Amino acid sequence: MVILATSICTKTGKALASRQFVEMQRSRIEGLLASFPKLMVPGQQHTTIETETVRYVYQPIGEDMYAVLITSRQNNIVQDMDTLHLVARAVSDICDVGDQQDVVLHAFDIVLAFDEIISQGYRDNVDLAKLRTIMEMESHEEKIQDIIQRNKEREAKEELKRHAKMVDQQRREAAKRGIVDPTMGGMGSSGSMLGGGRMGSSYEPLLSNEPEPVREFAAASSAGSSMPSIASNARGMRLGRKPKGADLMGAMRDEVDLTQSLIDNMSISDHASAQAPGTAAAAAIPMKSAVDMKGVKVQIEEHITAVVNRDGGLEQMEVKGELALIIFDDSYSNVRLNVVTNNQHDARFKTHPKIDNKRFQKDSLISLKDVAGSFPLSQSIGVLKWRIVSDDEDDIPLTINCWPSPTGNGNVDVNIEYELNSTRLELEGVVVSIPVPPGTQPTVSDVDGDYKLNRSRSTLDWQIPSIDASNKNGSLDFSVPGDDSSAFFPVVVSFVCKQPYFDIKVASVTTPDNEKVDFSHTVSLIPEQYVVV
Repeated sequence: MVILATSICTKTGKALASRQFVEMQRSRIEGLLASFPKLMVPGQQHTTIETETVRYVYQPIGEDMYAVLITSRQNNIVQDMDTLHLVARAVSDICDVGDQQDVVLHAFDIVLAFDEIISQGYRDNVDLAKLRTIMEMESHEEKIQDIIQRNKEREAKEELKRHAKMVDQQRREAAKRGIVDPTMGGMGSSGSMLGGGRMGSSYEPLLSNEPEPVREFAAASSAGSSMPSIASNARGMRLGRKPKGADLMGAMRDEVDLTQSLIDNMSISDHASAQAPGTAAAAAIPMKSAVDMKGVKVQIEEHITAVVNRDGGLEQMEVKGELALIIFDDSYSNVRLNVVTNNQHDARFKTHPKIDNKRFQKDSLISLKDVAGSFPLSQSIGVLKWRIVSDDEDDIPLTINCWPSPTGNGNVDVNIEYELNSTRLELEGVVVSIPVPPGTQPTVSDVDGDYKLNRSRSTLDWQIPSIDASNKNGSLDFSVPGDDSSAFFPVVVSFVCKQPYFDIKVASVTTPDNEKVDFSHTVSLIPEQYVVV
């Protein structure tokens, strides 16, 4: 009493994707499928065929294909029909069932779905929702590694910019004091002679459109490339002895390589900005801002999880937030952050072990316990964390109500509404994904915003560009063939928000001497899981 094989075949019996669950030769499967169309009786109502050895349970998918279960004759026909329906829905979820070529292209995914539905010939306890989760194969550890990798790349870019800024500042200070360019490695007057000689002037027109730091870097590299030809005039150079400038030349070569990387990054920024309307002067602004960075950066990042019941009530609501600090200038390595909060959600705070927690509780001031200590340079360090847990449905920032109503004539009318509870927030790029029966075409009668049918995932994606206090309500009405109200859940919500859910902001950043420090800041609210189940 097992399922022998599951197949997707054409009307002529050609197998497009097949999986056998017992020991059978390929020729045997191909022979059974080839004889299947010949056993069909035109005009019959039922979708089963029995022979002396096997039973075919089949269902048309598309216009010229069948989903077929080959089972033993003693199998429970009701269970086999239920398994066949799940197989057909899974195939429709994976590929376009109207295109045989698309089925062949996704054959590997289809076979994997067969293995999740049927194990060793017996039906597993899975439904379509579980099957989708399994097929997506999302890994929390993989997401964490991706986030870590992105943070490392961002920190490397920021370190490169900080280093370029430091080199540029050293060069300018040296020029003001009339000292030889530090990046020339102390090569004497020959470096200064090349900087103002004929070769320096010949390259100047080519770099006239570049920013000042790039011209100075490129001039230094061109001067460095000509250095060996005139180095014999420098004092202390003798035959048979390793020149003292050899190590300096190696250091200078590394500096030039770093400079070239900076120039490439700036060229990319320049090309991107040139695509937008504007003058050449406006196109040079992004490159200048890439170098002129502020010495302190504050990052506020929150992750929200909200699971709402379709019949009302909040099953889970949690917000985890972190305030991180990055120091780019070592003169600001012991700054203090004046924080302003409105703790109306009863948030629980946790400070970094090196932060003076008592002073934060008393004065809302984030500072180091050790007055002589300092924050690490060019590293993101979380100085404050908070957590909010609630079971009040009014606390979620965006409420979603989904009302599917069967009409009794084979259709379901669905009304879905949103309401912004936290009018302080502005949600951008909002997408509300509503599951729909596979292979159906919803008819939308009214929509605030836009919509798109995602056939590969069998969802109707309701797209709202922005939700704020000016349009805190909206709705979508559509009708779709079916009779199962539970088929339209879970509803998944995604958005982008640049304001924190917890009302917190850094009012000012100061040194221990109460000198105000100019700082940059970023804020992001990320929906980790936002669903209506």
